[in-house]
Amino acid sequence: MSENTNEILQYKPIKFIVGVFAVTWACALLITKIDYKTYGFLFTVIDFIESASPLIFALILLRRYLLQKSFLFHYILGVQRPLISYVIVFILFVAQYLNFYLFRTEETGVTMQVFSVAFIGQLLLGGGLEEAGWRGYLFPALRRKFPILLASLFVSLIWVVWHLPYFFLPSIQMGGNIISYTIIGVVTGFILTAIYLLTKSILLCTLFHSWQNTIVMMVPANMQNPGFLVTFLLLGIISIIICQSFQRKENKDSNLPTP
Repeated sequence: MSENTNEILQYKPIKFIVGVFAVTWACALLITKIDYKTYGFLFTVIDFIESASPLIFALILLRRYLLQKSFLFHYILGVQRPLISYVIVFILFVAQYLNFYLFRTEETGVTMQVFSVAFIGQLLLGGGLEEAGWRGYLFPALRRKFPILLASLFVSLIWVVWHLPYFFLPSIQMGGNIISYTIIGVVTGFILTAIYLLTKSILLCTLFHSWQNTIVMMVPANMQNPGFLVTFLLLGIISIIICQSFQRKENKDSNLPTP
């Protein structure tokens, strides 16, 4: 399977968005009605479906391709890229951790074992599952109609709206405010898009999303600190530059004369 596989896939972004929103918001509402102490297993299953809905709908809409071993391999692991691409991705992982660690609000005393367990939990049961849907399905679907940066921005804004129940339903209410959450979501979206473009690997996007979620939980940082904000925005700017380099190459290739 070639790197241009996305060009032959049949995407249905509206079905994906409607399905993901309907399932997630319904699950979020159900969770508020269930007592975890009494119905712990049911609560856990619904919570998993809620988090995994982007993955579930991506698999449903791509089901006709999943039996092709070459498709599944490239969908998960990506395509072979120059070593520098993976070095850049590694730097993004390290830089994100260091930014939280250097501007942490307290010494949490989290051990490597605890951090690893939390990371695996995010990878298998938490936010990491989303990336098969966001970067693995919706982003390439929107790329059919929009440039890279605009497609990435739309995915991030849809992702923020998808999280709205977490801000308003009392039993699962998130901290922070929606404005800062949107900024973080958009910047993180550009970073994830850069990772996807560099590697075409859903696995690496999933690892980064899980990595960031784990860091937020285990290494709480003062996100209002100017140093944190500058570093975080710098990572976003670097990611935008990477995205634009791919856009320029794409524009250049599209202007080549047909042989």
